Amino acid sequence: MQGLRILLIENSIYFQDTCAQELLNRLPAGSLVEKTADPVEVKAKIQLFRPAVIIMNFAMSVITMDGNQLLPVFASQYPQIPIITYGLMDTSKKTALNSGAFAYLKKPGPEQSLSDFYEELVRLATDAAKTSTNAPSTNVGPGAIVTKELWTATMPKKGWLPLAPPSAQSLQTIQGAPSAAASPPAAQPSQPTPPIAPPSAHQKAIQLIAIGSSTGGTEALSSILTHLRPPLPGIVIVQHIPPMFSRLLAERLNDECVLTVKEGATGDIVRPNHVYIAPGNKHMTVHRYGGQIMLDCSPGEPVHSCCPSVDVLFESVAQEIGAGALGVILTGMGKDGAEGLLHMRQKGSPTLGQDQQSCIVYGMPKAAFDYGAVEHQVSLKDMPWAITQSAR
Repeated sequence: MQGLRILLIENSIYFQDTCAQELLNRLPAGSLVEKTADPVEVKAKIQLFRPAVIIMNFAMSVITMDGNQLLPVFASQYPQIPIITYGLMDTSKKTALNSGAFAYLKKPGPEQSLSDFYEELVRLATDAAKTSTNAPSTNVGPGAIVTKELWTATMPKKGWLPLAPPSAQSLQTIQGAPSAAASPPAAQPSQPTPPIAPPSAHQKAIQLIAIGSSTGGTEALSSILTHLRPPLPGIVIVQHIPPMFSRLLAERLNDECVLTVKEGATGDIVRPNHVYIAPGNKHMTVHRYGGQIMLDCSPGEPVHSCCPSVDVLFESVAQEIGAGALGVILTGMGKDGAEGLLHMRQKGSPTLGQDQQSCIVYGMPKAAFDYGAVEHQVSLKDMPWAITQSAR
């Protein structure tokens, strides 16, 4: 039988690798399995890789894109590609099939063997491939693996830049970069920009790092956090993400990073060399109690249609920490975080924004830049150094 091309959409990097290898062990010779954890990458990889079948963790279907859940969006946009979903709940099968999935397979619990699961997944993929009308890619030869570097290089516009340790030249570039507030913005702010507090000759010691991100942010955070090393102040993060996935993201990053990563909870004391990710459907704010910084994670009305909201976090950081905080805004749609980052900078905080070339979506960083909230624009690959330099 001819080899199959399969695109695996799975939010767990560990299970991505395991599942891809298990599938390749069972699929016909010449088969290829490409994988992604970011819904935004799916379109680019489909165009280049031309999979015959998509295999998707059903739990990711709760993520929304342009207000719609992923599974129905993918099923309608790519009707020529059958989608097989899997999940932990039997009750999800009906919803998956009604949303356009070709099939739904229950995944065994952690205490059970996954061998039969992989065998059935291959059988379903083989059956589904017979109904696929997606032509194989002419850009990728037999036996090739579609790496991020390969598919970004073949796309007409630049996507994510490959990560690399900062060079001496790039460090000098960041260090000597002019303030974004003094640079001509790409577009005028929607309202007059209040005056920015001038930088102090004796910058206050950084006690907290606050980061906001959205579309493309899970992998951007992984790229940054895995390169950070102690000693660093505590880090608080708002990533637009559903409740279950905020915990899974924290667990995944904790396995990848030297720093300790956890999902934030009310009453947590923010400690050095620790990272706290806002739980889905709860706004996360910081508060001073004596000499300590503590978290509050509570449900609330969406801000910019988001809960958690980056603006809510940044506003609390501006009020409670002031110039003792570093603000960072990463890839994402919309403008959540722009006003909050501006208020942080008005309080004297140094601020960083991801540059356009390395963003999956240059929305939130652009809005913050246009507001005058971003002091320095930095590429994703140089962001770990810029954070470390600013925080120390």
